[in-house]
Amino acid sequence: MYRYVPNRIIVCLVIILFSMDLLCINIALQFALSVSTYNGWISLWNGIPISLPVVSTLFSLIWFVAAQFFHLYREDVVGRLESMFRATLRTALITLGAVLIFAIFNGPLLASVKAFGVLVLFLSIYLLVSRMFMTYVYTTLPRRFNWVKKVAVIGAGNQIAPVASFFDQQQLFYQVDTIQYKDEDAAMTKEETLRKFKQYFEAVSKDGIHDVFLVTSPEMYKYSEDLVSAADHQCVHLNFVPSMVANITYKEGAPAEINLPVLKSRGESMSNIENRLKKRFMDTVISGFVIVFVLSWLIPIIGLIIKIQSPGPIFFKQLRSGRNNTPFYCYKFRSMVVNKSSNDKQATKNDSRITPIGKFLRKSNLDEFPQFINVFLGQMSIVGPRPHMLSHTEHYGALINRYMVRHFVKPGITGWAQVSGYRGETKDPMLMAKRVEHDLEYMQNWSAMLDFKIICLTAINMIRGEKNAY
Repeated sequence: MYRYVPNRIIVCLVIILFSMDLLCINIALQFALSVSTYNGWISLWNGIPISLPVVSTLFSLIWFVAAQFFHLYREDVVGRLESMFRATLRTALITLGAVLIFAIFNGPLLASVKAFGVLVLFLSIYLLVSRMFMTYVYTTLPRRFNWVKKVAVIGAGNQIAPVASFFDQQQLFYQVDTIQYKDEDAAMTKEETLRKFKQYFEAVSKDGIHDVFLVTSPEMYKYSEDLVSAADHQCVHLNFVPSMVANITYKEGAPAEINLPVLKSRGESMSNIENRLKKRFMDTVISGFVIVFVLSWLIPIIGLIIKIQSPGPIFFKQLRSGRNNTPFYCYKFRSMVVNKSSNDKQATKNDSRITPIGKFLRKSNLDEFPQFINVFLGQMSIVGPRPHMLSHTEHYGALINRYMVRHFVKPGITGWAQVSGYRGETKDPMLMAKRVEHDLEYMQNWSAMLDFKIICLTAINMIRGEKNAY
């Protein structure tokens, strides 16, 4: 079942909202105690004294439990303003009710009506202001900063509306494009059908859409493997929605728990938004550390040697294929003399273009260190499929099955294929096929521990050197 398409904006809002709520309810408690007879300790009704940190923790725990019960911080609730407002009100009432009961049995905690009033007033102002801000975020910022996730729904005319309605009612920050095919298209041959859908996938990919929901009939399932292959080639995630969903009506005010029946074409770990956020967090922390404490002194030293040995820039930048096959400039220390064939010809053994310092840089993998800048900018990850030249992507994309699938994730400085011995020159297409096989294996089995293992293996290879590094 499919509840909604993961949206990183919603996940970020959940994190921000949860953090701000906990911070401000504890500030409210401090204000309430400041107008009471609080003297550093609070006595329970049985005479046992407890400190403010304990009370603050208890207060936060009450809020958290109530929020969990009303699903306040669940992504599909935060994704709808009405649901979020309703859950906020219920959570606040339960929390204040619990505090009031605690105060009745424990006079020193909130010694006066004035103190409890301060708590209610402060919380009310905060919740009102914060939720008004969320309303502004939801209604204004997505259009201004293009905070939308584009999805496409393909199907017959009477089948599209219910599926598109699901995204409109269940989640904000989505822009739904629809492609309608005619009923008579169902009578087309397999070749005609695949040709038509290849055109659909190419069109949505050019428009920046990489999630497609195909409302399909049972007859079309026999083409499913070919359709998935055609979608993969355009870096499009294809999801099959059974045609029976056309009979479901999503009415105004429908509960957020409604699910959309979906068969996903693939379910690798890296398609999970929480995993991508964890990976991005680690990428940002590690790349920032390397830039500040390593590249800050490594670039001047290496740059000076490069300049002495051959004229030209310190860095070599090259357009390579990134996530969703979007080109980006990949940075490296320049290890060759300036030449016109660098964007087409791979480095070979005993390549005359490689400078003396370049030979050392390539052997030790130090030439890749500037890519930590790409990682910090969000164009790459520390671990992932290696980015290839645009000409290689075009060539191998037509030659190797599922080659384009590796572009569903950010490319990496190092990867599972590289530490498994598949790096360097790829004259034999079978070597590239094995590299792709390892990249897909990594995507399907990603974990933080696997990334750590690959980083450790890369460090070991840097120390001992690699025979394919030239």
